[in-house]
Amino acid sequence: MAAPAREGSPAASEPVLPAKYWFPLLVAALVSGAILVVSEISARDFRHQRSELRQAMAVQAKLVELEKLVAEAASGERGYLLTRRAEFLEPYRRSLGQLRAVREQLRDLAAQDRAMRERLADLNELVTLAFAAYQKSIERAAAGDFEAARALIEGDDNLQRTRKLDEQFAQARNLAEQAVAARAAGWQDTLESSRSAILATVGMVAVLIAILALLLIRDTRRARENAAIQASFAVRMNREVAERTAELSALSESLQTRTEEEKAQLARELHDELGGILTPAKMDVNWLEGRLGSDPEVGERLARLAKLLDSGIDVKRRIIENLRPSLLDHLGLPAALHWHVEETCKAAGLEFSLACSEGLERLTPDLEIALYRIVQESLTNIVKHARAKRVEVTVERTSDGLAVSVRDDGEGMSEEAASSLSFGIGGMRQRLGAVGGTLTLQSAPGEGTHVRAFVPSDRSRPRT
Repeated sequence: MAAPAREGSPAASEPVLPAKYWFPLLVAALVSGAILVVSEISARDFRHQRSELRQAMAVQAKLVELEKLVAEAASGERGYLLTRRAEFLEPYRRSLGQLRAVREQLRDLAAQDRAMRERLADLNELVTLAFAAYQKSIERAAAGDFEAARALIEGDDNLQRTRKLDEQFAQARNLAEQAVAARAAGWQDTLESSRSAILATVGMVAVLIAILALLLIRDTRRARENAAIQASFAVRMNREVAERTAELSALSESLQTRTEEEKAQLARELHDELGGILTPAKMDVNWLEGRLGSDPEVGERLARLAKLLDSGIDVKRRIIENLRPSLLDHLGLPAALHWHVEETCKAAGLEFSLACSEGLERLTPDLEIALYRIVQESLTNIVKHARAKRVEVTVERTSDGLAVSVRDDGEGMSEEAASSLSFGIGGMRQRLGAVGGTLTLQSAPGEGTHVRAFVPSDRSRPRT
């Protein structure tokens, strides 16, 4: 069983959405559903009314077409009887050919209208009799008996049939017009009903929107007041953070400067003190070797002592150079980098190349030591982690400033591996930032690592 929410916790004190919001939203959702239902019903009714209206108009159009066929057939018959020319029979033949299709279409269209079906049954019977009379008179005229043919069309039976046919067409047209009018009225009624329903639902939605707007306006005012308080607090906190950051940066720069000064002081003391001890000791050993060389055992021990003194002198030199490279102070950055890169890569078995811009001027001491330490730290990381075979170091003076690049062909680093070196990389960035430069690191698994330090022209001025 789930544990009850503790008193004062967010889950117990305040719901995710207050009731003043979700209740109007729920009603709005229900109203929107009602609008959707009304729209669907209205659309269905519109489709039905449109279909019936279209069908009624089609019946009306076919009645006109049927009446036209009858009129053209009668005109062709009379023209032939009057002129005795066969080309006047063409309208009759054309009407006779289209008659069956038009009657079938009328029958299909009126299949759902009982009154129209009955009217069409009487009309079709009269049309059949009319065409039979046209055919009979044409056949007699074709046999040469034009008088008998004219007597057929001028007789009382034909006149009475023509009158009935006109009456049936008029009644059918009237019935079709009534059907069209009824369908149009139904369409209009459906439109008005749909409009009324939509207006009612839209009105309800408008009321709910107004309620929500009032609630939001009130809460927005409160939120603005809270935001103003929080903004004031944030400004104060940002100011304090900026001040503390500036203090920490200044402290870091001061510590780095102090550290370099202490390293330089220690290097000088080691050079002076150890040099004053080891160099005379080496000279004394050499003097003793010249006078005690007849004793093999003594000579062997003196030779071993000389080697130990040479190793001590070499260790002293390396310690001093690591603390504060003397080449950097005397010959400048290119010479110091060449010595350090060569020493480090030879010791680690790495191929290397070092390229410096021709005639690179001497830089300010703090900039030279910062760039030297960047290369030193980068090489240390390569030797420890990269498993590289080759290292490329370049120092290039451009129109924008001074760029120092260290690139290797090692395994590269993922984001997780780079995070493990974040303190070292952060230290390099901090050191370079103290002299106005920036540090970028590009690396990916299997693609090596590229460290680039850049100092703009206004911060990389030559030493005066």
